[in-house]
Amino acid sequence: MIKAVLFDMDGVLVDSEELTYVAAIEMLKERGADACKEDFLPFIGSGDVAYLGGAAGVHGLKYDRSMSDITYAKYEKLVQQHDIAYKNTVKTVNELKEAGYKLAVCTSSDLVKMNINLKAIGLHDKFDALINGRDIVKNKPAPDIYLKGAEMLGVSASECLVVEDAKNGILAAKAAGMHNVALTTTFSREELETTVSPEYICDDIYGIIKLIYQYNTKQG
Repeated sequence: MIKAVLFDMDGVLVDSEELTYVAAIEMLKERGADACKEDFLPFIGSGDVAYLGGAAGVHGLKYDRSMSDITYAKYEKLVQQHDIAYKNTVKTVNELKEAGYKLAVCTSSDLVKMNINLKAIGLHDKFDALINGRDIVKNKPAPDIYLKGAEMLGVSASECLVVEDAKNGILAAKAAGMHNVALTTTFSREELETTVSPEYICDDIYGIIKLIYQYNTKQG
């Protein structure tokens, strides 16, 4: 039975990828790099060090902590000008909470960005565990962050459903031995199927409600 839902954050709970690109590209531009969106795509879901450092490396720059600090400062200003919650994010989380499922956020982003996003969508108090990329040694696609999430929730890996948008995140969920569903918010259904083969694919986050019900009914 699925007893817990472990959410990635960016691209799952919040529509933040475009704003993150804008902030990161502006940061790199200030350092003389003419970066573009495609520079970041291979590093989505693998944490800010890999995400920013990977794109910076394309332009001959080396990551340092100030890259994250500056990017998140720019990102926070952008968030204040936009509604970043997906249409059914709040509805989905509230229904799962009311139904008694244990909930966690397991994001590769660091604490600063996690707090910015959860504050913006008003769901900070709905989760039983919050884990960010700085809480673990190996980030996605390693399974560490999801295994830590399950441990904090007090459930086994087989009782967890991971909700992801990134290919690195699906690989992490699989490595953790967890049920997994990919949302088509960042990559197409076809690309997800051909590259990482998620257990399930949904076009909208609210689709996981039906998915969990059907799975648990079948198991019961």
